[in-house]
Amino acid sequence: MTTYKGTKGNKILTLASDPPTPIAGQVWYNSTTYALKGAIAGTVGAWAAGGNLNTARNQAEGAGSQTAAIACGGLNPGLVPAAGYAITESYDGTSWSEVADLPAARHEHEVTGTQTSAITAGGYPNITPTESWNGTAWSETAEINTGRASGAAAGATNQAALLFLGQHPMKVNTELYNGTCWSEVADLTLGRINAFGTGSSTAAICVGGGIPPGVYAGETEIWNGTAWTEVADLNTDRFNGGAAGISTAAIVYAGTTGSVSALAESWDGTSWTEVGDMATARSEIGGVVGTSASNSLALAIGGGPPFTAATEEWTLPDTVTKTFDVA
Repeated sequence: MTTYKGTKGNKILTLASDPPTPIAGQVWYNSTTYALKGAIAGTVGAWAAGGNLNTARNQAEGAGSQTAAIACGGLNPGLVPAAGYAITESYDGTSWSEVADLPAARHEHEVTGTQTSAITAGGYPNITPTESWNGTAWSETAEINTGRASGAAAGATNQAALLFLGQHPMKVNTELYNGTCWSEVADLTLGRINAFGTGSSTAAICVGGGIPPGVYAGETEIWNGTAWTEVADLNTDRFNGGAAGISTAAIVYAGTTGSVSALAESWDGTSWTEVGDMATARSEIGGVVGTSASNSLALAIGGGPPFTAATEEWTLPDTVTKTFDVA
């Protein structure tokens, strides 16, 4: 008869209660419930409310992680200045605090990096300035070569970033930042605006987008540091939402699909799967690129309509405890 010890080389532990933080693949016998149990990788996530921004807005682009993020710029025509905000806010996983402003109000810009090392570039109307964030203040750095708004970005720090797509007019080109200057690199296959971007400057993912007037895209393209390659499409075409994760494990959420959406989809490196909806449908939200190598955490920031200060947090548990049937 095959035994667990024979195939795995370990005895099954007998425990009075389930371990509080089991790792995937761990197996044990619960002597209180008389059940053989094990931990498997988590596959079912959920959205929960986070702390509200201090200033309600859409297009407040974000960078960082679910527990350490920044959001900067944005727009709310009901408030002054209607042309956009220079406001930057920092998130600690519970609440937002105002920190140093951008040098100038900005919206339809792109932000990537971390809470202490981020970069923002471009913005409406088709501008070229770039600002670098060091955790305390913004400083001007080398401008992008092609002014753009409504593009997408990826990158882990303010020393290594990727900026792609955009409009006025619609663009397919990509620019790479090395901490000193921007250089043009390989174009994407399909031009679009307000696509979802996440990942690093050497391994990024570009998803969805809009093709004026009124066409929504589901195309996914992967960047390997040299070129873009088209892979599997989203299940629901959309643009103007948020994204987090890396090129092999990402999540995209919200946006416009013909109407404002609460849909979220998860990427496993091969295909997209619909996962739990957000609590509130919204578009033009800020998302965080994130620094973890998974689609387990994401942060949705602001958005509209109507203009909101709400934050939602996506969490995919590391493991789930399963009871095994014993023949």
